[in-house]
Amino acid sequence: MTKSGNADNNEILLSTDTDEMEILVFTIKNQVFGVNVLQVREILMPSPVDKIPHGHPSVEGVYMPRDTLITVVNLADYLGIYLDSEERSLFIVADVNKLNAAFRVNNVLGIERISINNIEKSEASYGRAGVMTGIIRVNGKLISLIDFAKIVEDIAP
Repeated sequence: MTKSGNADNNEILLSTDTDEMEILVFTIKNQVFGVNVLQVREILMPSPVDKIPHGHPSVEGVYMPRDTLITVVNLADYLGIYLDSEERSLFIVADVNKLNAAFRVNNVLGIERISINNIEKSEASYGRAGVMTGIIRVNGKLISLIDFAKIVEDIAP
């Protein structure tokens, strides 16, 4: 599944004078997270990953779909969430800080448009400083907003 939209939606997303943004909402275990859709390139079914030596502990390895080398980050591990290896997963692929990264998550729930004025700052960061940018309530669910760029900066400084 690839992110797409019409020109009007893209203009709203790129406009700096709007107080709205769109987030991709996903789950890890029973926790709900969101990331700015501007950080997301596509969503892929998981593929076998080749291990790499001496990498960050949360980096599973690399794989190469369509002749593009992508680093796979186990997001549950990075955030300190215990996850059974048997659980269903997807890759959210992002191109941040000149690194193609696939973040392993359990499920993608969809895209939500939110007002940035409704984002609450949070002191919690899942053990990683600056990774969580805030919390927002959407349709009765608390969504922890995370920054893929900050994670990539941490795993590949």
